[in-house]
Amino acid sequence: MTDLPSPREALLTQFSRKMTQKLSAKEPKFELSGEVWMIAHQRNTTLDLTCVGTTQSVQVCECENVKVVIPGKIVSIAIISSKGVEVSLNSCISGMELTNCNNVKVRVQNTLPSAAIDKCQQVGFWISKINAEMIMFTSCKSGDMNVNVNRNTSGNVDEDDWIEIAIHEQFEHRINANMKMETKPSMLYG
Repeated sequence: MTDLPSPREALLTQFSRKMTQKLSAKEPKFELSGEVWMIAHQRNTTLDLTCVGTTQSVQVCECENVKVVIPGKIVSIAIISSKGVEVSLNSCISGMELTNCNNVKVRVQNTLPSAAIDKCQQVGFWISKINAEMIMFTSCKSGDMNVNVNRNTSGNVDEDDWIEIAIHEQFEHRINANMKMETKPSMLYG
């Protein structure tokens, strides 16, 4: 005759197993899965993605106080459920998505064609004047969003001339050649 665990012991074992699974699911991740770099559960660190290729994307999930440096060109980047993330990006072919984030800063050296912001607070972009004339922002259920445009085209950092422009909610936004924000209702909601 085998000793079967009591219902209480079985319940505690099951609870312990579930807690172990939850804890192991929160382990930091920084790996390439197909063509997507998966960065998850990182805390208080700087991640250098020099190795990212032009056919690859980056996904940052549930990170806190992380700086992501991407010196090359990538297809796209998504930041999901993260706080205090700072992205330094050279160029992006497709665009960027921010979902359920707080206090995100994005610095773009060359081009970022689009940025979708959904359920986020305290989002800031720093872009060049050339990029400002082509980027499209789409936002929904978000607040405290700004884009900072450097009107300096000489390349000399001593001549930088930054202006801050607010991004509104549930609209598509483009910056025209006169450094004015053009806004129309998002096609998703109109």
